[in-house]
Amino acid sequence: MKMLKYALVALTALSAMSCSKWTDEEKLTYDSQQGLKRSIPMIEMTSADQLTPAQKEHYAKLRAWKQTPHVRGFGWFGGWTAKGTDPQKYLRMLPDSVDIVSLWGTHGDLTEAQKTDLKFFQEVKGGKVLLCWIVSNLGDQLTPKGKNAIDYWVKEKGNGEFLEGVKAYANAICDTIEKYNLDGFDIDYEPYYGGSGNLATALQTYEEDGETYYYDWKKYPAAAYVGAEADVIDASPERNIGMYTFVKTLYDRLHPKGRILLFDGEPYKLSAEASKMIAFYLYQAYDESTTAAAQRKMRQGSHLDNWEGKTFLTLEFQKYAKTGGFPRYTSSRADIQKLDVGRQIMDYARMILPNGKRIAGIGTYHMELDTEGGNYRFLRQALNAGNHVSATQKEEFQ
Repeated sequence: MKMLKYALVALTALSAMSCSKWTDEEKLTYDSQQGLKRSIPMIEMTSADQLTPAQKEHYAKLRAWKQTPHVRGFGWFGGWTAKGTDPQKYLRMLPDSVDIVSLWGTHGDLTEAQKTDLKFFQEVKGGKVLLCWIVSNLGDQLTPKGKNAIDYWVKEKGNGEFLEGVKAYANAICDTIEKYNLDGFDIDYEPYYGGSGNLATALQTYEEDGETYYYDWKKYPAAAYVGAEADVIDASPERNIGMYTFVKTLYDRLHPKGRILLFDGEPYKLSAEASKMIAFYLYQAYDESTTAAAQRKMRQGSHLDNWEGKTFLTLEFQKYAKTGGFPRYTSSRADIQKLDVGRQIMDYARMILPNGKRIAGIGTYHMELDTEGGNYRFLRQALNAGNHVSATQKEEFQ
């Protein structure tokens, strides 16, 4: 009887709990948790509103720091999707110390996920994101499918004038930049490395069967045909006025709105006047094997506007991600030379030029492949070391 009595009491209590507790609305916040906020993983965030107060304070300081002189971080970012669980697919998962990113393989048509990721990287981390591709011929990457580039850009858009077609092409790039609120364009100009074309030399035409044709040089340089300075980017007709017109059209449209132009590959082909329109020069110092060799490469552009202060040295991570750059690199600094890996990227980040000045920054091609030993290990460590300098050295930042 006693056991039965206890069972009836328990059943009654359970029934009461079922009715009064389990059907009530659950408390989302308890008295001891007032003011607390769930911390959302960065990879899942979609807006700055999801940051905790401490995170908001951190990123406000980061954005302010990026406005001060420092060794800037840059990279060409491939495989961007802003989807899934792989942090290497997101701009917002890049190291805080990255200032500028050029999108590699993305020419527009952003998805909603990419737009959200882009906005977060710009507004929270204070980063800039640019379109980028090799520009050798008029219409590269933007000529409508099935159309001939000269017919479309020169005849349709340029009223038969080549330089007017160049302006139309540059303005089409600006349209895409403005549509997606990107921060500018990175001009990849590599005529000596297989990127020859009608925007890679002085403008030359020839007539055949009543038609005007524009040379697309298959061999470079074209000096034997049009003169020794045919590849120099300048407003002179004897020089590369086509590329000059392209750069100037981009600059005139983008600069007033706070957007920037980068010039990579062979920036030393810019004339001094043309270089004033470029924010930064990116040298692909991929296979340079010594400190001296890297500095020689930079000095090819010593005629450019503020050449030290606007120069980036970049590394090849499509081939050398596991070793932090060229594996047989020799640094002039003993403390860097003793490293097993990462000598090249560390040397570039900490480099002090013979005149005592520092360069603008460092970068990596296919930065998303920097996964050896952790996400962006080499880029993080190099930028950290490059920016830990004395007050005297900091005065030499550009």
